[in-house]
Amino acid sequence: MNRPTPNIQKPALAGFLVFFTVLLLGAFIFWQRYQILSEERNREMFGIIEIIENNISQTLKSSYSAALSQALLIGDNGQIFDFEAKAPKLLEANPTLDAIQLVPNGIITHVYPLEGNREALNYNILADETRNKEALRAIEQRKMYFAGPVELKQGGLAVIGRLPVFVEDNFWGFSAVIIKFENLLKQAGFNEINTEDYKFQFSKISDTGEENFFLKDQIPSDAYSEEIVFTDGNWKVYIAPKNRFAPFLSLLPLGALFLMVAIWLGRLTTKILQRPQKLEAMVEAQNVEIFNSNFRFRKIFNQAAVGMARMDTRSGRFIETNQRFRELSGYSEEEITNMNYREISHPDDIEENHRLMQQLLKGEIREYSIEKRGIRKDGSIVWVKLTVSPLWNPGDEPSDHISIVEDITKNKEAELQLNKSYKMLVDQNQRLVNFSYIISHDLRSHSSNIQSILDLYQTSELPEEREQYIQLLLKVTSNLNQTLHHLNEVVSIQNKTDLKRESLKISEFVEKTIENLEMRIQEKKAKISVDVPEEARIYFNSAYLESVLLNFLSNSLRFSDKNRNPQIEVKAEKLNNDKWSLKISDNGIGIDLQKNKGKLFGLYKTFTDLQDSRGIGLFITKHQVEAMGGEIEVESELGSGTTFKINFQ
Repeated sequence: MNRPTPNIQKPALAGFLVFFTVLLLGAFIFWQRYQILSEERNREMFGIIEIIENNISQTLKSSYSAALSQALLIGDNGQIFDFEAKAPKLLEANPTLDAIQLVPNGIITHVYPLEGNREALNYNILADETRNKEALRAIEQRKMYFAGPVELKQGGLAVIGRLPVFVEDNFWGFSAVIIKFENLLKQAGFNEINTEDYKFQFSKISDTGEENFFLKDQIPSDAYSEEIVFTDGNWKVYIAPKNRFAPFLSLLPLGALFLMVAIWLGRLTTKILQRPQKLEAMVEAQNVEIFNSNFRFRKIFNQAAVGMARMDTRSGRFIETNQRFRELSGYSEEEITNMNYREISHPDDIEENHRLMQQLLKGEIREYSIEKRGIRKDGSIVWVKLTVSPLWNPGDEPSDHISIVEDITKNKEAELQLNKSYKMLVDQNQRLVNFSYIISHDLRSHSSNIQSILDLYQTSELPEEREQYIQLLLKVTSNLNQTLHHLNEVVSIQNKTDLKRESLKISEFVEKTIENLEMRIQEKKAKISVDVPEEARIYFNSAYLESVLLNFLSNSLRFSDKNRNPQIEVKAEKLNNDKWSLKISDNGIGIDLQKNKGKLFGLYKTFTDLQDSRGIGLFITKHQVEAMGGEIEVESELGSGTTFKINFQ
């Protein structure tokens, strides 16, 4: 009578153990699924916040370009040109903006559109202690800073971007742009984003460190959230789930299912052990179930939408790969098995991957993700996002790891193309700015010569002299017409990435430049010696070469020593690599290079008290030479003249 008791207790214990084991397995799967859902939600939040960040950044970049374009309406003497004519076009070209302003000395004097913004006129920003801190910060940092959101004098909530403008290194005022807050939110994309599952907040960090919020949603400090920070305006944008427990709640049915399965399996095990005669059949059924489970696992592994590989961590060899991974690499299962990951990795990306793998081996990190390039069997490049997770527990000896590979080639190529397009746009804008300087600087020389000839013509009473002046005028106007032709040609290629280059004979351009400056040469009683071989030719832009020579020779005349007649030497020399260099030397007043070398070619940098010196010529010349792949060297001593050497590419 004592033996049946163990027979009853053992099946019950086994059933409990089965129940407990399945429950633990269910809890593990529940947790893993919860982690996956949480990560998916986090990735979605991160993607949304990236979209908002990119949209706001693009709006701010567009605002900066508009403010910079508006600043070009300010002349060298601080005078504002053509604001009423240019402002509508500028606002039309930048639909993200609601208004633009010019604010000399901190006082709003020009605003467009005027309708609805009249109340802002004559408002002194710097004198208003409640709002001048951000304006002063822009002046201090010498870069554009976005203030707000603030209530405007004319009403409404808006963000104000102020670009400090300096004329001859002195603060002139601001070039300002206004974006209404609701327009900024629209440009950021808040109106198109999923607001059913997430809530958003837009905040401003004040100078005192206080954070002010502008949207109705409240995000608790302990809630999981993503955020981005815009330092140009001390803004933050938050995103957080409306229901932080949504992933957990969505899995409650699964948890209940596992609990019921665990109870059922525990009871079933008890019954099986109580019926020895059915044990063999039940074991066979379990083996079939295990086989099916393994079959399903293998099917999921091989049909996954992302590439997966099990790898030997220490050697980096592939142990097992799924179909998608082999499609990405281009290798068959037989070919890739026992290959090393280095064999299919781009050489420039191996070092970063190896560094992270060493951290994984040392236990410093538990997983990592990187973007890298892979080399397919056919030699083509594929961009992938690689996520590596170890298959050993913390503290255990490293063994294998799982690599998950996601093809991001299209996104990466789009990103690289976007960066390339942005750089092209910046370069094009810079060329347009420099071109405007060329027009202002070069045409002034021609107009000055024409004015001088006309003045002499009016004072002369001798027909012979008047005829001579008419001939000089014809020659100068002919050169002016050719210059305009060249400049028009440069305008026609501004939309191209490369300036037009052609083989140019240096001596012809030197001779033409001297003819163009003939009146000033006679006035200065200057002597110019030219030693340029006929075979000296360079591959250069013709308008640029004419401008470079005109700048250097006119500077030699302008900055001559009043105590001696100008002596100017133009000499071309052939370099060892079959390239040419051109030296232009004079005996003028010279430059103190120890004091001014660092700012010699700076915009608006002058080194003399002459009133017609504007600090533009050398800036333009250096840009033109370097744009053609050349370089400029300078030797000078105060009181002893200057030598500029141009090394052509």
